[in-house]
Amino acid sequence: MRIKVLGALVLTLALLGAACSSNDSGGGGSSGGSSSSGGGGGGPQLTIQNFAFDPATLSGSAGQTLEIQITNKDDVEHSFTLDDDSVSKDIEGGGSETVEVTLPDSGTVGWHCKYHPTMTGTITIG
Repeated sequence: MRIKVLGALVLTLALLGAACSSNDSGGGGSSGGSSSSGGGGGGPQLTIQNFAFDPATLSGSAGQTLEIQITNKDDVEHSFTLDDDSVSKDIEGGGSETVEVTLPDSGTVGWHCKYHPTMTGTITIG
């Protein structure tokens, strides 16, 4: 019994590792972003580390286009995906990207990692 449980655990971890390290940088659904080798820029800085976005809350003005500089400090690929899927950008482990998000007139804009849906964040429009 103990061996079956251990075997199932190892298989689950192997499948999870394979899903986290997939290299899906295809164009489907991607928009509004360009590669960035870091540094510079006056937009907000967002760091991905330990399977979390830091900061998890950004702010902007109605109608503003934010250029968000994202650095992934994890070893696995993550994404910055708006909850309405209008912007989605994959960020390789150890890589950096810039995304542009045009804010609506009011409310909030949510985002998540499409590979790890518990990773979330919010842009507040003020």
